[in-house]
Amino acid sequence: MSKRTPLSFNVTKVTPVPVSKNVNEQTSLQTNTQTKQQSNKTTKKGREGRQFIAAHIVPEAAKQFKLLVVQQGSTTQDMLIEAINDLFAKYNLSRIAE
Repeated sequence: MSKRTPLSFNVTKVTPVPVSKNVNEQTSLQTNTQTKQQSNKTTKKGREGRQFIAAHIVPEAAKQFKLLVVQQGSTTQDMLIEAINDLFAKYNLSRIAE
Protein backbone atom coordinates (compact mmCIF):
# COMPACT_ATOMS: atom_id res chain seq x y z
CA MET A 1 0.00 0.00 0.00
CA SER A 2 1.45 3.33 -1.01
CA LYS A 3 1.58 6.38 1.22
CA ARG A 4 -0.87 9.22 0.59
CA THR A 5 0.40 12.65 -0.33
CA PRO A 6 -0.03 14.93 2.70
CA LEU A 7 -2.74 17.60 2.45
CA SER A 8 -0.11 20.24 3.10
CA PHE A 9 1.82 19.21 -0.03
CA ASN A 10 1.83 22.15 -2.45
CA VAL A 11 2.54 21.54 -6.11
CA THR A 12 3.24 24.52 -8.31
CA LYS A 13 3.68 24.19 -12.03
CA VAL A 14 6.95 25.52 -13.31
CA THR A 15 6.88 26.78 -16.85
CA PRO A 16 10.19 27.14 -18.62
CA VAL A 17 11.07 30.68 -19.60
CA PRO A 18 12.13 30.83 -23.25
CA VAL A 19 15.63 32.13 -23.84
CA SER A 20 15.39 35.55 -25.38
CA LYS A 21 18.04 37.86 -26.72
CA ASN A 22 15.99 40.84 -25.64
CA VAL A 23 16.43 41.45 -21.90
CA ASN A 24 13.26 43.58 -21.65
CA GLU A 25 11.15 40.80 -23.14
CA GLN A 26 12.62 38.26 -20.71
CA THR A 27 11.94 40.54 -17.72
CA SER A 28 8.36 41.05 -18.92
CA LEU A 29 7.77 37.29 -19.08
CA GLN A 30 9.10 36.80 -15.55
CA THR A 31 6.93 39.64 -14.21
CA ASN A 32 3.80 38.18 -15.86
CA THR A 33 4.54 34.75 -14.39
CA GLN A 34 5.02 36.18 -10.90
CA THR A 35 1.82 38.23 -11.16
CA LYS A 36 -0.21 35.16 -12.17
CA GLN A 37 1.19 33.15 -9.24
CA GLN A 38 0.36 35.93 -6.77
CA SER A 39 -3.19 36.38 -8.10
CA ASN A 40 -3.82 32.62 -7.83
CA LYS A 41 -2.77 32.68 -4.18
CA THR A 42 -5.00 35.61 -3.26
CA THR A 43 -8.15 34.37 -5.03
CA LYS A 44 -7.84 30.71 -4.06
CA LYS A 45 -10.39 29.77 -1.41
CA GLY A 46 -9.38 26.61 0.31
CA ARG A 47 -8.29 24.98 3.50
CA GLU A 48 -5.46 27.36 4.31
CA GLY A 49 -5.99 28.87 7.75
CA ARG A 50 -8.67 26.29 8.56
CA GLN A 51 -8.76 23.49 11.16
CA PHE A 52 -10.30 20.08 10.45
CA ILE A 53 -12.81 18.71 12.99
CA ALA A 54 -14.31 15.22 12.67
CA ALA A 55 -16.58 12.87 14.59
CA HIS A 56 -17.55 9.22 14.35
CA ILE A 57 -21.33 8.85 14.43
CA VAL A 58 -23.76 6.00 13.83
CA PRO A 59 -24.71 5.38 10.19
CA GLU A 60 -28.36 6.34 10.80
CA ALA A 61 -27.32 9.80 12.04
CA ALA A 62 -25.01 10.28 9.04
CA LYS A 63 -27.81 9.30 6.66
CA GLN A 64 -30.27 11.63 8.39
CA PHE A 65 -27.75 14.47 8.23
CA LYS A 66 -27.14 13.94 4.51
CA LEU A 67 -30.90 13.91 3.86
CA LEU A 68 -31.26 17.17 5.80
CA VAL A 69 -28.50 18.75 3.71
CA VAL A 70 -30.32 17.79 0.50
CA GLN A 71 -33.72 18.91 1.82
CA GLN A 72 -32.32 22.30 2.82
CA GLY A 73 -30.50 22.70 -0.49
CA SER A 74 -27.30 23.43 1.39
CA THR A 75 -23.83 21.92 1.70
CA THR A 76 -22.39 19.71 4.40
CA GLN A 77 -19.85 22.43 5.20
CA ASP A 78 -22.52 25.12 5.65
CA MET A 79 -24.76 22.88 7.77
CA LEU A 80 -21.88 21.91 10.06
CA ILE A 81 -20.89 25.56 10.49
CA GLU A 82 -24.50 26.37 11.38
CA ALA A 83 -24.56 23.51 13.91
CA ILE A 84 -21.29 24.63 15.50
CA ASN A 85 -22.53 28.22 15.76
CA ASP A 86 -25.78 26.98 17.39
CA LEU A 87 -23.71 24.99 19.89
CA PHE A 88 -21.67 28.10 20.69
CA ALA A 89 -24.89 30.09 21.23
CA LYS A 90 -26.23 27.39 23.55
CA TYR A 91 -23.20 27.87 25.81
CA ASN A 92 -23.31 31.69 25.54
CA LEU A 93 -20.25 31.93 23.30
CA SER A 94 -19.76 34.09 20.21
CA ARG A 95 -20.99 32.59 16.95
CA ILE A 96 -17.62 32.80 15.23
CA ALA A 97 -17.53 29.76 12.94
CA GLU A 98 -17.33 30.81 9.29
